[in-house]
Amino acid sequence: MSIRCFRLLWIKLQIEGRRFINISFPMPLYIFQELFDSFLDLLTVACFFVSKVRNSDSSCRINIYSMKALTVVVMKVLDSLNEDEPYNVVDVSTDKVKVLIKIR
Repeated sequence: MSIRCFRLLWIKLQIEGRRFINISFPMPLYIFQELFDSFLDLLTVACFFVSKVRNSDSSCRINIYSMKALTVVVMKVLDSLNEDEPYNVVDVSTDKVKVLIKIR
């Protein structure tokens, strides 16, 4: 992983013709990757203590193994966000609201 260049998440919000409210997360996206990597390690350890057989009495459809798979998918999405040049993730405009989310 290169630390020469890092991506920031920028959010701009405009409501009913008012000025832009700029919210920037000064935390680079690779820190989110590190957090998810640590969370994946915790889930891997927890999987040793939980059986793979689903409990039929449980009302919850999400188990620790699906959380582990979801974490892997989110990590792959974050990897793909860091690879390319800066771009807009969301650019939505309506009559009263404008939302712009950029990766820079």
